[in-house]
Amino acid sequence: MKKLKLQFLTLIAALLLISCGSDDDSPEIEQRDPQEVYLEDIAEINLFLNTHYWDQTEMQNAPDGADFDVNFKEIEAGDSSQIPLSQQVISQNVTRNGVDYQVYILKAREGEGTRPPTFADSALVSYKGTLLDGTEFDSSINSIWFDLPGSLVTPATIVGFTVGVTQFKDSEVIIPNDDGTISYKGSGIGAVFIPSGLGYFGSTQARIPAYSPLIFTFKLRKVKITDHDGDGILSVFEDLDGDGNLRSTGFIDNTDEDFGPGRQPLYNYIDADDDNDGILTKDENADPNGDGNPSDAKDTDGDGIPDYLDNQTEN
Repeated sequence: MKKLKLQFLTLIAALLLISCGSDDDSPEIEQRDPQEVYLEDIAEINLFLNTHYWDQTEMQNAPDGADFDVNFKEIEAGDSSQIPLSQQVISQNVTRNGVDYQVYILKAREGEGTRPPTFADSALVSYKGTLLDGTEFDSSINSIWFDLPGSLVTPATIVGFTVGVTQFKDSEVIIPNDDGTISYKGSGIGAVFIPSGLGYFGSTQARIPAYSPLIFTFKLRKVKITDHDGDGILSVFEDLDGDGNLRSTGFIDNTDEDFGPGRQPLYNYIDADDDNDGILTKDENADPNGDGNPSDAKDTDGDGIPDYLDNQTEN
């Protein structure tokens, strides 16, 4: 848990982990050029994908819908019987801070539930994080809720992990056990390979050197659709520029350009009054049909700006 959640500290996604009482993290070092680092990272990731395979033995022996772990092994020289990961992963492009990143995702099982989380939702997952050399830096067998975009009190999850987990669906069946534990059937299971610019970049952490590409394997258990500020608009629809990032730099996703405690920007998804006109968003008829999507929001003066984003409106 202590390695996956983080706070935005720099404009290049050099992010700080939540540490659950640990104080052994090293200070951030001088930042390198993100594009240069990315080219190095993607070369290392591609080398790993070309020289390793997914050992499917555990999956093949698991009962239908049961959990299994995703394990990788190095392909031995001359062994042509194993399919390299490079032929099994899919890629997802993500632009952050002027750099076009590529994230690789292995779908061991997409998941048998109803829907994947969006970048604006919360996800219940168990996971393991490793470096490319196999060093494990964090894990949780027990499932943990991650608020993917973060909130006023909860740091955001690293971008690369969010990109990965949003490609999967949750469990089909949730089974309470007699001992108080919960079992899941049909969870989404997979892995994501992340360049450091979508991870911790130049921040050094316990067992994670600066500029380290990362691998996370995970099981997606449940999805929670979120409305972080309780204004009646689902958080996913408060991404005003549609870039998949609720915390875009500048004031793109912060209509009234206001700040909260510690000078943290009050982005629209965590701001109960998006236009700072003294009328709460939920009271400005932002979603007449109640589906959480403000596409039908009231626009009293017909200027193309809905009332809940227009502090010049005569209500």
